Formats: sequence, structure tokens, C-alpha cells
Amino acid sequence: MKLKTLRRNPTRPGELLCAQAESYVNWHAHSQVVAESYRAWKRAGAKERRIAFARYVAALDREEVAAGDYRRTLELAN
Repeated sequence: MKLKTLRRNPTRPGELLCAQAESYVNWHAHSQVVAESYRAWKRAGAKERRIAFARYVAALDREEVAAGDYRRTLELAN
């Protein structure tokens, strides 16, 4: 999954709303990947468990970045 980041500060209300919606959808998608990778880790057999855990941690890291981007777009409205 490709991460999207807010490259500029939107100045018009419509731009801000679009940026907020886009960053929310991006964060939500990453959250779903976290849930899927967690389930895969829990189901993994002994041989696959380390790789599955590494995928889960990587998904968490990507979700954290997406959540930060979403937070920043919300803060721009204040």
C-alpha cells in the first residue's frame, strides 16, 4: 500500500475538506491492514510466526504515519 502524505497546506475550505477526507480514507485503509496482519500473525504456524509478526509491526508503523497525517489535516482546521 502506498502512503499518501499531505504535501502542502490547503488554504481554501474545499481543499482542506478534500485533504481531510483523503487522509481519513488513507488512515482507515491502513487500520484495516493492521487488523488483517494481526489476524494473520495469530493464525501463523511456528515457521511463519516471525515473518507474520514483522509484517504486523510494519503495518502498525505505516498506520501510525497515516494517523499522524490525518491528525495534521484536522489541526489545520483549527
